[in-house]
Amino acid sequence: MAKDIGRNGIKKSIVYIICIFTLLFCGCSGKEAELTVRQEEVDIRGFDGEFKIYFLADSHMSLCDDRDPDVLDKAASRKEMFRHNGMDATETFDSIMKDASSRKEDILVLGGDIIDSAMYDSIDYLTKELKKPGVPYIYYMGNHDFEYGTEYFSEKAYSEYLPRLDELHGDASYQVKEYDDLILFAADDENSQISAEALSAYRKISEKGKPVILLLHVPIEPLTDDTSLLDKCIEVWGPSDAGKSRVTMGVNGCYPNETTAQFLDLVLAGDSPVELVLAGHVHFYHRDMLNDHTLQLITGAAYEGESMYITVR
Repeated sequence: MAKDIGRNGIKKSIVYIICIFTLLFCGCSGKEAELTVRQEEVDIRGFDGEFKIYFLADSHMSLCDDRDPDVLDKAASRKEMFRHNGMDATETFDSIMKDASSRKEDILVLGGDIIDSAMYDSIDYLTKELKKPGVPYIYYMGNHDFEYGTEYFSEKAYSEYLPRLDELHGDASYQVKEYDDLILFAADDENSQISAEALSAYRKISEKGKPVILLLHVPIEPLTDDTSLLDKCIEVWGPSDAGKSRVTMGVNGCYPNETTAQFLDLVLAGDSPVELVLAGHVHFYHRDMLNDHTLQLITGAAYEGESMYITVR
């Protein structure tokens, strides 16, 4: 009997040591992610004041429970895919939200692919996290937020899974935040295109005579001779079958349909009110001019700890 008690004691000690080791060195340790918060300052014509934006995209959080049994295995695989420096995407996102809470932004902008699929557990987690900064936010769709299993930009994805996000995102393919002398306009990713609904809404706000900050998931290719964005996209993501960029919007990338071509013509016109474009999708930081007056800022991936703190003047 004494020997059995001793063995049980040893077993309990081993279990205790393992638990302590797990707490100290695994994700439950409370360790904060290493963040890269890029400080950007942007001068905008026709704007009188100061406006601060906290911007992130591509956190690819993948949480799933038994409410979505058919995608449990895929969610587990994707969760591992977006682990960075020993931290999973939700832990890194939590660190980003704490950083956003410590600053004085006027709005939090979530630029798509924040969750990796429209799973209830991921949506519940995001809903809870967005309460932390205590400021208004815009959350618009990337190419992953409302996918589900093999449903990717399918009719079922739009009719069944996108509505799961209505409480966070709204039920339109665009969003508008209008201030006294500034407008923020966000358009969802429609498989690297813009919806007719968003085009119609943009036409109306572009006629108000206020400078516009345009929020997209997929970056726009510049009208200038600067090919650095396209070159980097092909280097990182590989070329399309036509040898073009697979991850940008424009004739040298994801070729625009008629609606998107009209939208891009309006946005990039010489008299366009768009002064700044914020985008994500490509998972690396980039800064370029789309024309002679429109700056584009592309944020690196949030699952790698990247975000932006933008001061507009």
